Amino acid sequence: MLAVFLPVSVFAVTPSTDSLYQINQKVCDRFEEDVTKLAAIMEELRRRKGITETRVAFGGVDTQIKSADYQITYAAEALAYQRAQKYSSKAQLRSSLEVLKNKILKAKGEVRKALDE
Repeated sequence: MLAVFLPVSVFAVTPSTDSLYQINQKVCDRFEEDVTKLAAIMEELRRRKGITETRVAFGGVDTQIKSADYQITYAAEALAYQRAQKYSSKAQLRSSLEVLKNKILKAKGEVRKALDE
């Protein structure tokens, strides 16, 4: 059996600002699906409980539903902010997306608590 080894070339590619922007947008699209699903779940929960409106005032929230609504809104605002950013390095982008991910996970946890209420 004859083995043929071809030389392997490895190129270090530094992502351009445009490619980082595209990556950011794709990840934001995925996170937006999560936030939309959470909002739909909470809308259904409010409908079933006959709640027409929730309000969160400064100083805290007094129900799990208000807390979940607050966290979903907070995650949605963070997502909108993330979409508008321009990153010059992968490290910056990764760090920022990690923060956003944690906000969405917090919203998921609050929705779970509201459903278990």
